[in-house]
Formats: sequence, structure tokens, C-alpha cells
Amino acid sequence: MSSKHPAIRVRDLSKCYEIYERPQDRLKQSIHPRLQRFVGREPKKYYREFWALKDVSFDVNKGEAVGIVGRNGAGKSTLLQLICGTLNPTLGFVEIQGIVAALLELGSGFNPEFSGRENVYLSASMLGLAHQEIDDKFDEIAAFADIGDFLEQPVKIYSSGMLMRLAFAVNTCINPEILIVDEALSVGDAPFQSKCFKRLRQLIDSGSSVLFVSHDISTVRSICSEALWLKNGRAEMWGEAKDVAKEYERFCWQEQGVVIQISDGDNGELSEVSSFQANRSTKLNMAPSILFESNPTFEANRRRSRIGTGAVVIKNFLLVNKNGFEASSCGYDEILSFFYLLEVCEPVNSDFIVGIRFRDIKGNFVYSSNDITKIHRLEANAGDRFVASTDIRMPLESQDYVVLTGIFGFKDGIAFSSGVYDFSRSVIWDVIEDAAYIRVHPFKLMSLPGPVHLASVLRLEKILG
Repeated sequence: MSSKHPAIRVRDLSKCYEIYERPQDRLKQSIHPRLQRFVGREPKKYYREFWALKDVSFDVNKGEAVGIVGRNGAGKSTLLQLICGTLNPTLGFVEIQGIVAALLELGSGFNPEFSGRENVYLSASMLGLAHQEIDDKFDEIAAFADIGDFLEQPVKIYSSGMLMRLAFAVNTCINPEILIVDEALSVGDAPFQSKCFKRLRQLIDSGSSVLFVSHDISTVRSICSEALWLKNGRAEMWGEAKDVAKEYERFCWQEQGVVIQISDGDNGELSEVSSFQANRSTKLNMAPSILFESNPTFEANRRRSRIGTGAVVIKNFLLVNKNGFEASSCGYDEILSFFYLLEVCEPVNSDFIVGIRFRDIKGNFVYSSNDITKIHRLEANAGDRFVASTDIRMPLESQDYVVLTGIFGFKDGIAFSSGVYDFSRSVIWDVIEDAAYIRVHPFKLMSLPGPVHLASVLRLEKILG
């Protein structure tokens, strides 16, 4: 339902706040500059400038969902308030085509002394609905909010979850042309959040525009087509939601202390493997011969989507079925073997983990696997090669999946701090975002609820006597 007609146009939007060190500086600022101008002197500033937002531009088209991501203090809430008109910009402008329904702060727009029913009529009328239209919508709003008899009580006694329920119900059941949501859904319980996300998708499909702020990257991937990453008040990246989410996740890894960098040191080509084969153990007879051959498909994926320091790199990666053939599809709950050809580019002596994640085609993570029973250790010199393999069951619903895989080392070579796995000590040697693609076929006997459906054995025993 998306069209190329902008519902929201933001151009060079900036917001500056005046920060005063002392109360008397505020008084000086209100008097002294005028006197200084009067006598022909350059006015002095008694404040420092803080730009909460600087030169941000983007469009939200009709019927389009746009996500906004960024760390706390990046300017996300300021941006939404400028779009809604509750703040005035210092520079730039916003153009709105349509009526805006906004969920910014909990309870905003509600009169705490009014009952829930009275606030429904108050809020809906402010959004442009006539009294009769609110009458027609009221039962739907009350059913969606599902707060029972509290609807007749003053909202000042509501919990944060109840306020969220009522506010979301009012702002979405009226089918707004533009809906703006600022992290409000995080206070709801799981069933209500599920209902909210379903409602958001319905609004988008019906042609409403949605501007959505969330720290939940999977939600941004799932709901939004485009995304904006704000960093220190500026637009760090704008583009397809899946691409912005990927780059923002890398940034968050770095912020958590994980060593990560894009490395161009590895040319990505498989070199001769004779020296490796000469030194291999007999266990390598279990590896398929094609693991040591050129793999153009994997190379293309690897060049496009790899990150890491490059101390150890994944030179080849294969999914193999039970018959020993490379697999691009499998049946429900089938076991696949995952084979890695690893090459050491720098001397290493560290604990390490090989991890695998499955994403759906929208970019949502649905399944992950690694050897959680123990930490392995790698002691090797530059030029050494290894084969690693693992078997993974595929209890997934029928659809296409993208496989992300990577190998991680640790600072000082130690995975644990005080007996607990310390993620901040991780060093990403090699991660490939789009390492492989796999299609899971439908289960022939029955349709299965997803995304992950684990098979279990049911035991039935008759009670005698």
C-alpha cells in the first residue's frame, strides 16, 4: 500500500538548547546582549549550545513504516516531538500531510482526573473525530484496551500498562493517517504487545504511515521498510531497514566492548590446500572433498557481508545432508552437517566459539546454535588450517532462511571472567552475515506452528484397577 507521496517531509531539522552553568547566567542572557547591541558591541553569550538534533532530513511515504534507532540520548524523542509539533525547531522544517496520532509519553494527552471513558472521548475528539464517530468506535476501543471496569475509573490510578493499553487503543482504532510510536509498547505484557504489532501491520497494510522508535532491532526489521539511525543528534545512516539494522547492531557490539573491524587483509580466494592435506589427521576423511574446492557462491556472500579482525577466517562453509551432498533445502527436523574450512592468519592461543544463527527473509533471528557444553581452545600459527564441523537439527517452519555464522576469540585468550562467560571480552575473528541460504520444506503429515517447532515423544499409560 506504500506510495511515493510523502506523508512526512523532514528537511535540515535541527534543535538547539541553551545550557546555563549558573542561574544568574540566564538573567544576564536576557539583559546584557540587548545593552551590548545598543552600544554597538558584539553580544556575549552566557550559555553553551547543545544541539540535540542537527541537519536531519528524510521522508515517510504514505503507507510506509519507518523505524528510528539509536542509543539513549541520540535525539530520537526530540525528533518525534518536533514532528508532532510539541517542540519548535531551531532550524529546518517539517511538512505533514494528514492527521497525526502520537504515542510519545505514557498518559500524554490524558486528563488524570477524567475516567478512561471520558479520556477516550477527549483524545479521539482532539484527533478530529465527531461525537457520533467516537460512539461508533467506542466498543472496539474498549475491547482492544481490555482494562475491564477500570474504564470507568480516573486514569490517575492506572498502572503504566493500563495507560499504554488505553492510549494505543484510542490512537490505532481510529485508523490514523499517520501514527508515531516512541518505545511505548515496551511497557505492555507479551499478549498485548503481540496484539499491538498485529494491529500495526494492519494499519500499514491499510495505507497508514508509521514512524516507529524502538531499541528492538528485530521489530524494526519485521515492521519497517526503511530506517534512520541517529547518532549524537545526526543522521548516521538512512536506507532499507535490514541494512540499517545490520550496521547499528555492529555499532552496538563495539559499544559493548566487542573487538570488531572490517578487514580487507584476506583476499577471499581459496589457496592451494596440499600442505594442509599433507598434515591432516585421519578424521578429515569425514570432510566432503568439495570443502577444499572453489566455492564462488560462498565467496560472493563472504565478500559482501563479512566483518571481523581476520585473525582466523572461514575460507569455505558448506551445509551437507545425510547423503553427503551439499544442501540448499531440507525437510522439517532433518539433521544437516555444517562444515568449516578455517585458516589462521595470525598466531592465536585463545578460547573460541563457533556460532550459527538462522534468520527469516525479513531479517528476524529465529534459531541459534553453538556448542554450549564447553569452550574450545585454538593454538595455532599463521598458515595453519583446520576443519570444523557440527550437526544441527532443523525444527523450523516451512520457509527460506539465511544462515549467519562466525568464529569468536577472546581478549587475553580467556572466555570466562569470575567463572561466567563475559561477552565483552569477545573478539570477532570472522562473521559472515549471509553465509548460506536454506529452504525448509513443509512437513507432509500436518501443518506446524512456527517459527520453531520441537518434536517430542508422548507417553501414554493406562491406569489399571
